[in-house]
Amino acid sequence: MVGAVILAILMALVIPAGLAGAVPVPASSTPQTIWAYGAVKTVNFQGTSQTGWEYSGNATYGFSVILNQTNTSANGFELTVNRTMGALFQVHYCYPSCQSPRYFGNVSDHVYETVVASANLTSAGAVDENGTAVPAIALNNSQSHLRANATEVSNSYLPLSLLVSTPVARSHYLGANVVASSTVDLSPGLGILPVDLSAAQSWNSTSQFTSLTAASYLYYESRTGPLGTSVVGPLLGDFSVPASGNVSLYGSTSPAHSINLGGVAYPEVSLKVVGPFAMREGFILLPATADLFGGGALPWTAQQNGTATATMSYLDARASQGGHLGIGASEWVYDSSTLGPASTVAGLSGVTQLASSSTDTPDAAPPTTVQGSPESVPTAASQQNCLLTGGGCPAGNSLGGSGFRGLVGLLGVGVILVVVIAVVLLVAERRRMPPPTYPNAALYPPGNSRPGARAPTGPPPPPAEDDPLRNLW
Repeated sequence: MVGAVILAILMALVIPAGLAGAVPVPASSTPQTIWAYGAVKTVNFQGTSQTGWEYSGNATYGFSVILNQTNTSANGFELTVNRTMGALFQVHYCYPSCQSPRYFGNVSDHVYETVVASANLTSAGAVDENGTAVPAIALNNSQSHLRANATEVSNSYLPLSLLVSTPVARSHYLGANVVASSTVDLSPGLGILPVDLSAAQSWNSTSQFTSLTAASYLYYESRTGPLGTSVVGPLLGDFSVPASGNVSLYGSTSPAHSINLGGVAYPEVSLKVVGPFAMREGFILLPATADLFGGGALPWTAQQNGTATATMSYLDARASQGGHLGIGASEWVYDSSTLGPASTVAGLSGVTQLASSSTDTPDAAPPTTVQGSPESVPTAASQQNCLLTGGGCPAGNSLGGSGFRGLVGLLGVGVILVVVIAVVLLVAERRRMPPPTYPNAALYPPGNSRPGARAPTGPPPPPAEDDPLRNLW
């Protein structure tokens, strides 16, 4: 019964038919050039919380971008982009120490966002440099289709209450999915990159836009403790962004800031978009509210014990490279944090040294810079599989607890939800743009996980959480 109800809700999690019908069908043509870049990085961290907990963990951050370009006129071209970015991290907590813990907790999070988009650009655009119009590559319109997932699993072995120090097992699961679609037309075309990037310069451009955007989300939460299990959802909702308005872009670069990629020097270009959209490499404009990595409040934010954000520092780009738009790579800074095991339990009033305070600094992996580099399409597809499923990621030294194994086991819930959503959207997306040229690893269940860390000593781990979504598969 539960599975049937959830499946019925998932069938409603689709982009409105009006939007699907409004998306033009791209002309069939053979891509002129296909290239890819990306990077995946694993970091380890450890420390002691302000509240006295010892903690250790590891995080895997990364992104993978596959692009193809088709020339449509003497100065116009279509760019199709498939981009996946993700973060997987776990933190293991011990108190008073991990050598002889009396209490412990684990928090594991997996966040990913994948976009398939196409954009029409021209090399006959312009940007403003100190009051002078300068030839530039400009974006005329774009179509983007996003899906994203956040999955969190946490468990703890903590005191029953302030007066009863006997520890009890508790667990928490949170799964959230977003699907979104956007079409944007800009007039005049929004200038992005000056054709000549040989000198230190800064530029800006402004454009009016009309758009048709929509997004839907679904999330589910359950908590298990000594008094039983509480469940929230599945809850379904939707949101949209303004249909018209102004958008502005600000960019800058300097020869002093460049990077060598495969023997070719690329200027590091800083780009900022002001408006109801977010800039991504490949000149994808997305509704800002659909960006899981933006750090903004989402309907399930209050239920999260961990967060992840990503910010693009530089786009490594040239006006052209090898007959195509010269996007060589990009650089992103990732952050993740968790609130600690005492925050994972609703209504916990445990001993003072275990209670989290709103003034505490969350325990976090250090801000991590991930610099992309050119790579083959199969390598990029392998990286996407890592970011989507947790399988085949680069291994680091195992510093954390057993929480990541729990994440992989329950990640199937999130993957199944996204698979159902993807099947529902399949027909509409085929009308909008050609399918990716590589196997879509996101449609397969999680494969190999990263090496698990040692289980904590002391009390046994909490019992497995009852999974009310088990009937989906």
